[in-house]
Amino acid sequence: MKVVTIAAKEIRLPGEAVAALEGRSVVAVTHYGRRRHVILSDEDFALVEPLLELLRDGADVPAEMLMTKEDIALERALAEDREPSPGEEELIEEILAERLERS
Repeated sequence: MKVVTIAAKEIRLPGEAVAALEGRSVVAVTHYGRRRHVILSDEDFALVEPLLELLRDGADVPAEMLMTKEDIALERALAEDREPSPGEEELIEEILAERLERS
């Protein structure tokens, strides 16, 4: 991926933005109230760079790679919700036993 590198002295970031980047937060640059650019820390960029390359190349990217922490937490909660409770397990066993007795 082509990355244009400029010296820090060529751009002025407010202290709040520098502190945010050092804390690995994302900084959004707005123009007339609309987000125009996003600045990441070097560590965060290193994490997303391979994914950005795949997306730019038009490669198929597994949905799991695009999930947020909230998406993953929801998926786990749904998976747990799909598991029968102990009461449901007992009811299923009773129904199956009744069907076996009838046959």
